[in-house]
This record gives sequence, structure tokens and C-alpha cells, in this order.
Amino acid sequence: MAMADSLANKKLGTYTVKEIKSNCNKLYNLGIVPGARITVISNDRGPVIVRVGNCKLAMGRGMARSIIVE
Repeated sequence: MAMADSLANKKLGTYTVKEIKSNCNKLYNLGIVPGARITVISNDRGPVIVRVGNCKLAMGRGMARSIIVE
């Protein structure tokens, strides 16, 4: 079983959102909700780039730390 950790610490790959630790309606509006599948495309430096459904998004590391995935 995969270990839950924040999105900011994950390598490239696809994960399931387990929890969102902030009250950020923007994430919910983008489809980042518990149970959603999210793919990390880039997590080197700067923003974390992910794909949710057919959308590609860049988010700051602070926002990425509030998304717990497994």
C-alpha cells in the first residue's frame, strides 16, 4: 500500500487525492477533491505541474503541500 504524503514531495506519477488540508475552493473548482486522480508531470524546481482530467495546472509548493495523496 502506498504511503500518504503531500503532493509537493511526490515524484512523477499518478496518485489519488486523500485529503486537502486547506479550505481552498480553487482546488475544488479545478477538480482536485478527495478521490480524484492527479498526475505529477514536473516537480523539480518552481511550481509543481500536474494533470487533473484533461487540464494541466501549475501550482505553488505551498498549495501542493496542502494536497495529501497516496
